[in-house]
Amino acid sequence: MSDAIVEGAQCRPNFSAAGRRRRARVAQIGAVVAVVLFVALALVHAPWPLRLIVGLPAGAAFISGLQVRRNTCVAHARTGMFENDDFTTTKVDEAFAAASRRVAATIWRDGLIGMVIVAGIAALSAWILP
Repeated sequence: MSDAIVEGAQCRPNFSAAGRRRRARVAQIGAVVAVVLFVALALVHAPWPLRLIVGLPAGAAFISGLQVRRNTCVAHARTGMFENDDFTTTKVDEAFAAASRRVAATIWRDGLIGMVIVAGIAALSAWILP
């Protein structure tokens, strides 16, 4: 487990470089799915309540992207674990786990805010792109 602090991090990372790549990939896929879903729903003139579902893949993209940006896996923060390169986990000390939980709370908060904003924009598009 690395004790290095990544520049811009609020705490030591609780996952390895392999975990970073996996989460970045999930963020990219979620963003693409959200855009494709938004366009598809606009093309079929879906009603505004149905367009809210665009927020789900967008929320996944936000959460995954924020985990990469803030060097903290929210699931591992909850359990107090570090994810190794082979995706096995190792228990961390309580101070490390507490710092990870604090960062994870901000990831959830900001990811959910992003999801709500995207869902709102998608719903409002029903009047702009009827």
